[in-house]
Amino acid sequence: MALTFKNRIALQYMLATAALVAVAYALVFLVVRQQVYAGLDARLRFEATKHSQELSIVGHTIHFAHRDEWEEREHREVDVDPIFLQINDLHGHLLDRSPNLKADELVFDPKQAQQRLLNLELRGKAVRQAQETILRDGQPVGYVVAAISSEDAQHVLSSLGIVLLLSFPVVLLGLYASARLLAGRSIAPVAQITATTNRITRSNLAERIALPARPDELHTLATAINGLLARIEQAVEREKQFTADASHELRTPLAVLKGTLEVLVRKPRTAPEYVESIKLSIQEIDRLTNLVDQLLLLARFDDSGKMTLRRQELSVLSSVHDVLYRLRTDLGTKRIRVDVQDLATQAVASDPFMVDLILDNVLSNAVKYSPAGSTIVIELADVAGGLRCSITDAGIGIRADDLPRIFDPLYRSDALAHKHIGGTGLGLSIVAKACALLGIQLSVDSTLGQGTTFTLLFPA
Repeated sequence: MALTFKNRIALQYMLATAALVAVAYALVFLVVRQQVYAGLDARLRFEATKHSQELSIVGHTIHFAHRDEWEEREHREVDVDPIFLQINDLHGHLLDRSPNLKADELVFDPKQAQQRLLNLELRGKAVRQAQETILRDGQPVGYVVAAISSEDAQHVLSSLGIVLLLSFPVVLLGLYASARLLAGRSIAPVAQITATTNRITRSNLAERIALPARPDELHTLATAINGLLARIEQAVEREKQFTADASHELRTPLAVLKGTLEVLVRKPRTAPEYVESIKLSIQEIDRLTNLVDQLLLLARFDDSGKMTLRRQELSVLSSVHDVLYRLRTDLGTKRIRVDVQDLATQAVASDPFMVDLILDNVLSNAVKYSPAGSTIVIELADVAGGLRCSITDAGIGIRADDLPRIFDPLYRSDALAHKHIGGTGLGLSIVAKACALLGIQLSVDSTLGQGTTFTLLFPA
């Protein structure tokens, strides 16, 4: 049978406490038993020692010296705080006994030379017995065997045992009930957290779990769940925005293609007009192809667990020169000067394709957003734990409130104000994901109207 969490807590608490209570009960019983028998044994030893010194020893005959003491009720009666005494010789033969023994004898064990404490029965009554050696001139000549009633002690111990045994299940039930009540109160916030999370769906991701008043583990749990919900909400919002932006970006070249083809079929055109329209269509197809390729690349990064990296030792400076060579036409068209400051002495271990992809996107953006005749500064330097590559342009810059979002897919800072600058808004998203995959630390520093610096920290 499956127990609820509350019942499991209560049961485990009850079992753990039951073990402690059982140990406590056992200790109580043993301590009381020891104290009860300690009192009996002290009195018993006193009587045995006292009477071993009040004997008449004549030859091999030993008798109690003060016969008048036997008239006391404790020596005559069995029911009034009785003290039973008898004398045995070294061979165990009975020499004398108190009147209250009548025809009975106490148990004598010749193998026990000194006091041996025994729990016995005499005429159906419980007694405690001790044995004391009789000495004359330092030599044993016989034994005094003494016994007193232990009925009261046995009754106390028996009653205590019954009380403990009967109270044990009652205590357990009380423990279980109280533990269940406390567990229910303790996990009540968990039930509230569960109810709140069950209410939260895609349509109301803004709802949050109420935080407990005390900063305990449940407060930490609720805070963690709220953080998770916030991240999910942000992811869903990004997904919605990405879907809308992707639809727009895909629709634009398709609309241009459709419009161009519709214009072509309305009436016959001249050869140059056909060529111009076809070139425009090819440009839009290239744009669409590039967009799809970048979207597929982003999808590969999102499934990075299945990507295989081919790390090898490479020179970041060589990768920079390769990218600059591919961008030479754009650099020449805008008369942009590139200042490469190579202060690095070490190579890095990374994936050449990924590093080339990162540098290509960052440098392409630097060229795209830099004004004609400006300078792009590329600085390579050794730093503790790796190599730093900084790429600084003198372009339009990025607004401070746009910086946190520039790595979101299809996001373009102040795109409407710079319609003449083409792009899909996917390049920096690819850069961010590639850097995360390679363990490269990426940071951006930008001043609106003055330029932007992208810093890449390659691990050694």
